[in-house]
Amino acid sequence: MHLFRLLFAACLGAALLPCGNLLAQNPTAATGERSLRAAFWNIKWFPGGRPNAYKGEQVRQIRSVHRDIKELDADVIGLEEVRDFEGAALAVQPLAGFKVDVCSNFPPREGQNEAQQVAIASRLQPMSAWAEEWTAGGVITPPRGFAFAAYQLHPQQMLLVYALHLKSNRGELVENIAIREESMRQLLLHMKHMEAAYRKHGAITWLVGGDLNTAPDDPRFKNERTTADLRANGFQWSWQGMPLEQRVTLPPDARFPAACFDHIFYKGARLQKAAVVATSDDSSDHSAIRAVFDL
Repeated sequence: MHLFRLLFAACLGAALLPCGNLLAQNPTAATGERSLRAAFWNIKWFPGGRPNAYKGEQVRQIRSVHRDIKELDADVIGLEEVRDFEGAALAVQPLAGFKVDVCSNFPPREGQNEAQQVAIASRLQPMSAWAEEWTAGGVITPPRGFAFAAYQLHPQQMLLVYALHLKSNRGELVENIAIREESMRQLLLHMKHMEAAYRKHGAITWLVGGDLNTAPDDPRFKNERTTADLRANGFQWSWQGMPLEQRVTLPPDARFPAACFDHIFYKGARLQKAAVVATSDDSSDHSAIRAVFDL
């Protein structure tokens, strides 16, 4: 994390300089569109579906993800549980004009040989993009971190995107909640710095999405502050008012009930619609999610 901070401090001035003809580089600007399509998807240890996957398992998941990802129809996509930058690039390979803007390089957790990364891919031209690990918060050190990308969609219109994969619910519930809350505390602090850095370039639309492993209305997490703190800072929930049966992103299994753990929170935009995208079990145990916004 410290390396990314140093690079950001050294490069921020250069990163915020005009990047050529933004109207030509960003399709939404070039066509005069004032809407944005965003998607997020946990693609389960891609490629392969599990650590140390066999070649055949990798091929099967790659083929399935390539079929499903075309249905997302998005301008920007956040990915969770990719193995590395090359895996993220492979996932979006079927999408014309798409490239990976950032992919994390988090270290494996203790006792593991492989790590789960988060990435942001798009058909837009980023002003800057990077990833950071969460730092130790007292006695708590959350796993992984976040990916971040900043885009200038139009003159005086910025888009700031965060892709997240917060602590799972394996282990003790109280500890898991505390870890997720610490991650959100650090994220909101980062947002304050980004607000100061980018507000001079225009109005900011914020998107925070991914696999949060919690939900605002799930009774198991009724005392958890993770998403409540986001909403207290002006973010709206893309699933607001939608019945759970219409937004299940993780089907039930032997240990856990069906859940809506994948979310998009937004600020500085108006939500047109949000939906769960039907994706194959061969792609992931999570369904993809998609939302369309008016800027």
